[in-house]
Amino acid sequence: MFYLFSKIFRLYLLFFVCFFAQLSFAQHNKIDSLINSSIQDKAFPGAQVYIKIEDKVLINKSFGYHTYDSLTKVNNSHAYDLASLTKPLASTIALMKIYEDFDIDLNSPISNYLPELRRSNKKNTSFIEAMSHTAGWIPYINHHYLLKRKNGKLKRSIVRDKQNKRFNLKVSDCLFIRESYHKKIYRKIKKSEIKNPGKYLYSGLFFFYVPKLIEKITSKTYETYLNDIFYSNIENSSLTFSPKKKSMVIPTEHDNFFRNTLIHGTVHDEASSLFQGKSGNAGLFGSAESIGKLIEIFETWNFKSSPNVLRKETIEKFTSYAIPESKIRRGLGFDKPNRELEDSYPNKKLSKESFGHTGFTGTFFWIDPRAKVSIVFLTNRVYPTRENKKLYENNIRSKLIDIIFENSKIIENN
Repeated sequence: MFYLFSKIFRLYLLFFVCFFAQLSFAQHNKIDSLINSSIQDKAFPGAQVYIKIEDKVLINKSFGYHTYDSLTKVNNSHAYDLASLTKPLASTIALMKIYEDFDIDLNSPISNYLPELRRSNKKNTSFIEAMSHTAGWIPYINHHYLLKRKNGKLKRSIVRDKQNKRFNLKVSDCLFIRESYHKKIYRKIKKSEIKNPGKYLYSGLFFFYVPKLIEKITSKTYETYLNDIFYSNIENSSLTFSPKKKSMVIPTEHDNFFRNTLIHGTVHDEASSLFQGKSGNAGLFGSAESIGKLIEIFETWNFKSSPNVLRKETIEKFTSYAIPESKIRRGLGFDKPNRELEDSYPNKKLSKESFGHTGFTGTFFWIDPRAKVSIVFLTNRVYPTRENKKLYENNIRSKLIDIIFENSKIIENN
């Protein structure tokens, strides 16, 4: 009898929460079904979902396991490798803050603040061009390819399998690099070609310079600045570039080319790993809940109750389409919906005011100010290999958004 009463009470409580939070039983069930069926289909071993509408967190839930061996369940405090979410949630928010505090001219060349770029083909690249991916900088440089000899072995003059005074930077648990190699990395970025300035070409190369910019302008390290201004102000924050407990971190990929190990607790991105993950393009770890709390700084509809770390005008400037009267969909450091009606990326229900970003490892966040919705969806879809593309092929992110937008309150707002 007590068990029956307890079960009825829990169902009543769930109904009460769902009713007043304005997500129906059906929507909760559909989200659970979508994520659990995706796990069964091996699109990813586990996931975290965080959904907030107006000022209410409606879902903050973990699914599945760290890996397919089903040994460690994902919980809300576990951290994912956020991959390119680092660009908006670290580099861009830092640049937004120095734009406000140090009166940075976004139309000015980056080389005004970084003299090392003055004698390069990038001397005239502005912040707006670099952050909207219209500067023509090439997408990426596979620096780790250059660390291997023709026989496939790593160059011992640059990397070693044991840490010492010369090889002092940790790439992975059993790989260490000389700090002096960073100079070569920056030289290669500096000398890389430029293709079609003004055209859209997604590039992560500018973001390698963001830590340098932050330190030069603020006299604080990139990591310290972000912690002081943003991350340390979040209760129970898991946002970090340096996870202390591997058990609290979800693994990513079995790297069989460069590091020859399971990437777990160190950054997945190879170029970022050469900087110990303390990079502007990738390297940030965190949970969906921590991201959800961080992105409250963008929820302008909640400014009376949320921390006003950034001015509303700054947020609107960076999250609007960067290039007026253009088909280019990028903001400044943020992704946005495609402007062309025939392409509904990331979902046709999102307003043109919305913005967010995706990450290679299977991470995603999106905010729609018109609908007053914030969504965080984290997975490790690259486990055990990046060749797993079911997250994209099955359009799982868009399906999640479809379910959320069944909410009548969102439709009314939008």
